[in-house]
Amino acid sequence: MAQKALKEIWIQGDKFWLMNREQAQPRNSYRATSLLLLIESIIVFALGLYMIALGFTHDKDWLPYLSVTGFAFAGSGALFALARGVKEGKRWANSPAILANLIALGVAKYQFEAGAFWLAVPISAMAITVVVALLRNLKNSVK
Repeated sequence: MAQKALKEIWIQGDKFWLMNREQAQPRNSYRATSLLLLIESIIVFALGLYMIALGFTHDKDWLPYLSVTGFAFAGSGALFALARGVKEGKRWANSPAILANLIALGVAKYQFEAGAFWLAVPISAMAITVVVALLRNLKNSVK
């Protein structure tokens, strides 16, 4: 048939190969992983907003409180940037995203120890899902 896909030449080191435009587009797995990171970003941002509301309704020491709130907003922004990087197939975003979710697993461990299973189970499930998805993306990217 005359409907051949346009070909592009990709160069890696001293090797050349042809690739269809469809193959050059980010895979659906990158989009799904990016969506999970975006959801995490929104949750952490909402947690920061909750901390602000909590600060007005409860008596707190201001310095640690402001530090935690600032860290929540900085973490939300970082997760948003990582979600964009993963969606675009940027390799730089993988390692920090994995690290952030391994830290989330550490947080979940302390939630389990405190008996807050209603927090620990969703945190663990989301973090494990994102780490596995990122590792699968990395594995598939070297094929």
